Amino acid sequence: MNAQEYYGRVIDRLRNCYQFGHYVIAAGNELAAETHETIFPAIAATVDQLEKFTLERGLQVHLPVVGERSRSVLMPLDIEIFLAAENYKLYTDKEAQKQLFKQMVPSMRFVEELFRSKGIPYLLDYTPSGCHLLFQNLMGTRATEELRKIGFVEGDLIKACNYIDPHDIRRWYGISLDAAHVFNGLGKLAEYIGLLAMKTFQGNEAAGLLPVTISDSADHCINFDNTWSEGSPFMRAIRSPFSLHKKNQEKYGNYHQPPLVDVIGTYFDGQTIIEAPDIDFVLDCMWDLEKAVDYAQRFSGFIPCSNETLIDFIAEYKASDLFLFHRDFDGQEDIPRGLALEYAKKEEHIPDWTRNILHFPNPSALQPKMLIGFVYDFLVYAHWKPKHIGNILRDMYQNPSFNWTQDFFKYPAEEKANFWARTYSAVALWKTGKLRVL
Repeated sequence: MNAQEYYGRVIDRLRNCYQFGHYVIAAGNELAAETHETIFPAIAATVDQLEKFTLERGLQVHLPVVGERSRSVLMPLDIEIFLAAENYKLYTDKEAQKQLFKQMVPSMRFVEELFRSKGIPYLLDYTPSGCHLLFQNLMGTRATEELRKIGFVEGDLIKACNYIDPHDIRRWYGISLDAAHVFNGLGKLAEYIGLLAMKTFQGNEAAGLLPVTISDSADHCINFDNTWSEGSPFMRAIRSPFSLHKKNQEKYGNYHQPPLVDVIGTYFDGQTIIEAPDIDFVLDCMWDLEKAVDYAQRFSGFIPCSNETLIDFIAEYKASDLFLFHRDFDGQEDIPRGLALEYAKKEEHIPDWTRNILHFPNPSALQPKMLIGFVYDFLVYAHWKPKHIGNILRDMYQNPSFNWTQDFFKYPAEEKANFWARTYSAVALWKTGKLRVL
């Protein structure tokens, strides 16, 4: 079975994944000539082009996080194994992948049990390196209103969300500030879930297992990859359930293999559960399009929407030290632009490797493995306020002399800097016993 034949059998279900969106993002090396991009060639087009991208061209397709006219915001919780230079094992050797997933499964089951115990609807979609846990949040509901209340939007991100571009489908309507607050609130819940998992599995390393981290801040880890919540909501998308997954071919050159495919593992609407027999069955489907098609018939493709059970989970988060930390972080005054980096260079209580990042930040100031130590040193050793550490990163990102290649208009520097400073300050406080999550 080829890509087009596979999509022909699941297209109705795939289409249902896009029920709240007005566009689809297609990706693949086949698009390089059309986009003039070589790193991640992608095209965004109206959702009625879904069949063209899949049935005709057999491309990977991605689902925007924010729905049409900001009527919904998707939770795209992302958990994956990160193995640095050995990541290829997940895409080129099914038996090796199965062995690696044995270390991954407890973390995924931890989140599933967390959601099920509270009645929170979700869809779990397996990928070759882990899974996405998805649920939609419709604007105007009580639960989504509680998400909005815990959200925060920086000034430069407000400007970016308000910007409308009739030539960029992602920005046809802009993003409502209410939806931007919900997006930020979901990111904070993802951070809370990540810290809960870090606490639950903090003995992994001593047992010879992969540590649990937030983002890939270790060379080998189980990564609660919250980087989807860093950046502009109009630029964020997640690979759609039922999509092909061609990294085995495009990144690792295994064109003798058919493309892999993302496979739904669980659908939970708050009461009824539909789930795969076991992880081995899921991975067999991932490597066999025929099996994937047959199994896909069990699912409609609709991503469940959050309900009022989410309010109780938000209340649990608000009872934690993490909420107090987030509230304090959002309320802290900023150091004026340009001055934070100047003050940081005069700081005496940081090691030389941290000081080196101040002078040569590209690319270190974008890498989680470096950022977690950078934030720790300024917070724990130099006693900087977390927001002011973000101001240092902001100043570096906004300085063109460092020759950044990232577009800080689409990914505003202030928000990006605050994400990393907030996330890894919380991790540092938790590790030093100064922040409680339960």
